[in-house]
Amino acid sequence: MSSLKELRGRIKSVKSTQKITAAMKMVAAAKLRKSQERAEVIRPYSYKLLTMINNILHQNIELDSPSILQTGGKGAHLVLVMSAERGLCGSYNSLIMKETKHFINVLQTTGQPFHLVAIGRKGFDLLNRYYSEQFLSLQNEDLTLKEGPTYKWAEKIAEQILHWLQIGMIGKVTIITGHFKSALIHEIQPIPLVPLQDFKIEYQDYIRVPCILMEPEPEKLLSGLLRKNLSIQIYRMMLENIACEQASRMTAMDSATRNAQEMIQDLQLCYNQTRQAHITNELIEIISGAQAL
Repeated sequence: MSSLKELRGRIKSVKSTQKITAAMKMVAAAKLRKSQERAEVIRPYSYKLLTMINNILHQNIELDSPSILQTGGKGAHLVLVMSAERGLCGSYNSLIMKETKHFINVLQTTGQPFHLVAIGRKGFDLLNRYYSEQFLSLQNEDLTLKEGPTYKWAEKIAEQILHWLQIGMIGKVTIITGHFKSALIHEIQPIPLVPLQDFKIEYQDYIRVPCILMEPEPEKLLSGLLRKNLSIQIYRMMLENIACEQASRMTAMDSATRNAQEMIQDLQLCYNQTRQAHITNELIEIISGAQAL
């Protein structure tokens, strides 16, 4: 049985940890609100952009040389992984790594070569242990998600991906990250970026309608829209990733705070029982001494 001093020290330590987890939960909740707003604001824009591309592709236009963003190439498969920049966010990072390893195993089973690009320090550290030779380096590697994602950074990543596509280093691009649903629900799934896949619009307001007038011509407009779409989708996934990270951290810190409270109650009960046992022993010694006299 632990001594009273040890139990008091453990109770004090758990209470200090509880204060930290409670504070981290409040900070994560505040950041989640902002991240959720940013993720929800970008969604209608990204879906509308996809709708515009879909409308053009259904105009039955003939392209002399379709964009490689639309058709893909014969190079390796690029897996773009977005994870958290920091830890203490529950199982979010491990779920992304599990989905990434499963996707890579499928590629290896089918004999497809692949390359990796990781955005987020946790994902890079975990994947670098197993697939260090498959990693490709991005320009401006000093950029991290600590200050939050920016569209300018997404554009630079899109330009680098387009360069790799044009030189034949890669032929397909798939992004793996979290898709934010709510504070308690987020999905981890691979989303193909290149080649452009058939998609379903989630909002009824964005039903495909035939384009009557286009300026400039659809042939010229499509190339620019595909480039823009690649940047927007990467930026949207960055925002979704940040929202999922903060939601997971808030949930994890809430569970840690609750567990700390239960541990404090158990330790307090053990402390009271130990203290009562000491008092009982002292009384027995006093009574025994009095009877002996």
